[in-house]
Amino acid sequence: MHAVMEKAASAAITGEPRNQVEYIQQSREAHHYSPGIQKLYDLALSYFPDAEKGNQEGTPAVWSTGLMEAPLLYACDTIPMAVYDLGRLGSAVEAAELSENIFDMPKETCSMVSALIGEWYMRRNNSVKKVVALSTVCEPLNMGYEMIKEFGFDIHRVEQVIRPVHGGDERLEQMIKFLASELEDVAFFLTGKPVDEEKMRAEIKRLNRLMAKFREILKLRLKNPLYIKSLPTLFLLMGSAHYFGKPAEYEALLDQLIEELKTADFVPSPMGKIIPLTWVGARGLEFGVYKAVDDLGGALLSWFTPNPYDRVWNEDIPPLESMARFILDYFVTGSPVNQIKYIENMIEESGSKGMLFYTYIGCPYGGMHVELFRDHFHKKGVPSSGLEGSWQVGAPSGQLITRVRAFIEMLS
Repeated sequence: MHAVMEKAASAAITGEPRNQVEYIQQSREAHHYSPGIQKLYDLALSYFPDAEKGNQEGTPAVWSTGLMEAPLLYACDTIPMAVYDLGRLGSAVEAAELSENIFDMPKETCSMVSALIGEWYMRRNNSVKKVVALSTVCEPLNMGYEMIKEFGFDIHRVEQVIRPVHGGDERLEQMIKFLASELEDVAFFLTGKPVDEEKMRAEIKRLNRLMAKFREILKLRLKNPLYIKSLPTLFLLMGSAHYFGKPAEYEALLDQLIEELKTADFVPSPMGKIIPLTWVGARGLEFGVYKAVDDLGGALLSWFTPNPYDRVWNEDIPPLESMARFILDYFVTGSPVNQIKYIENMIEESGSKGMLFYTYIGCPYGGMHVELFRDHFHKKGVPSSGLEGSWQVGAPSGQLITRVRAFIEMLS
């Protein structure tokens, strides 16, 4: 058993969990009735150790964003290791302290960037040294990528364009062509040759199939929201972008959860009623927020995050073009104006009574998007609450929990 799993198994949960592994263990116990959830956490906890071991044994792995690049990377026979999952199972407090002490990074630096640089520093002697970096995801992180070059990491940047609100079809087609060529360069970086288009077509079909199953799980949750509570739903969502390095096992897990939900007994809310909610923004690391939502009678039934699941990739065009069009049409780094319609659809389909906007403290990019979203939905009469969290492990702040409690009580 991997060390992190041993830690989870032996964690003594007394009162509020102290770290992410203890939250997972607590969630395991809360979902004792679900073999599927137990398998989900097994996949999550073994994700990085198995990918690193496989890389040492000849199955290539690469650090990537873990957002929508799975078809391309798997077509290159490469396991994606999601950068943003580092915080969920890493040691972000220690990592951030390393960044401050070793690199003299000021405490005001984005906690995500500080933590990730520290995590990579602690992994500087591991075997996975290649990184595929999407240039538009986060400018401070772009600077972080420059810093980790000195640890021996090999950084390949994808110059990622953003679809404009205006500009016409001709400009859009130019952008698609450019982005497709950038994605082709990823294949050369990983394999030294062009991508195998037939393999990538098959991977796109697999992604579409898995997303259809994920959407079916979300649909079944509408009738029994707390059978799969918020934290495991978050992990299912994260896994939809990289399959935890084990596509076949992830798909079997989705099938198992679908069958469980079809026949499961109804799990009541501890508060006697369930308030349907939509989560918008970052996928928080403070797992206690998700637990608080469940405990207070909320249910996160739709998620507008950097892991899009509500669209289908085009299987009838060249695969790199399909990927480029998907990114430009939806990807979360695009203009918020282009994204609002997707959030509106989620709210309608899930019957949400309110929205939780989550951003990381000090993140100007996330903060600007949230303000634009909040203004739009305020005018439409949709209640919302903004939550600012940090890229740290452990229990969330009392202030954050108080905001969650007040918002759900207002909707009750």
